[in-house]
Amino acid sequence: MRDGFESQIKIHKPTGKTGGPLVVLVFGGGFVVGDNQQLTAYSRGLARAFDAVVVNIAYRLAPEHKFPTAPHDTEDTLLWIAKNAESLGADPSKGFILGGVSAGGNLTACIAQKTLEDKSLAHPLTGLWLCVPLVFPNRDLVPDKYKEVWISHEQNAQAPILDKDAIDAIGGHLEPDQKSPLYSPFNSKNPHKGLPPTYFQVDGLDPLRDDGLIYEQVLSENGVKTKLDIWPGLPHAHFAFLPFLSGSKKAVVDTFVGFAWLLKTEVSLAKIQEVMAAPASG
Repeated sequence: MRDGFESQIKIHKPTGKTGGPLVVLVFGGGFVVGDNQQLTAYSRGLARAFDAVVVNIAYRLAPEHKFPTAPHDTEDTLLWIAKNAESLGADPSKGFILGGVSAGGNLTACIAQKTLEDKSLAHPLTGLWLCVPLVFPNRDLVPDKYKEVWISHEQNAQAPILDKDAIDAIGGHLEPDQKSPLYSPFNSKNPHKGLPPTYFQVDGLDPLRDDGLIYEQVLSENGVKTKLDIWPGLPHAHFAFLPFLSGSKKAVVDTFVGFAWLLKTEVSLAKIQEVMAAPASG
């Protein structure tokens, strides 16, 4: 890291194969909890399904590490991974995807925008995965024509898993700069245009629902290819907290189909079931 801190990454590779696409995943947890083991099941499955090299990154958490430590850690790690892709056994020309869940989706959106503007990556990103992301930390950032439909923060203020009080508490721990492009891509000077194809996932009973829906619309208006999955009536990151629900099982399948779209390939239901049921080793 830029301040000398050493960050740990976890790498998942297909057995006996090299030269596949590169996928970098960023965990969620409101910038205050979580670690890079959170998305391990997805990482192993993606490595098997697409012969991909999947890297789970880490970033330091609030309140011990205030903003902008998390986006700085994410950016520095992504730059290192891109520079060392070949030594990791990946071929970014076959695909280079950055993605994350919740806070990880926020970090994905912000760092994708920043590295695009800076032209700082050794290999360009070819796709983004934004799962239930925080995009608008305050109403002022919502484009005027969408302000009246940005209602989920109030409509779902008492939703299970993530509610308005939790969102407010996260801000208090993080102490972010509300006007920084490292906290919302809408703070960037030249946002949106030129971003790679982006796959959105949105929960209907989520205070962050409209963040994802509006951002998808804005990217589409700016010529970015998008794919959107909406899970009506389900709370924030339901697939992680309520895995027994049929909607959670559907979310897993949707995720693999979405990654196939980003990688310009296809994946069958049988393949998804096979890779997610496989033992941890291999």
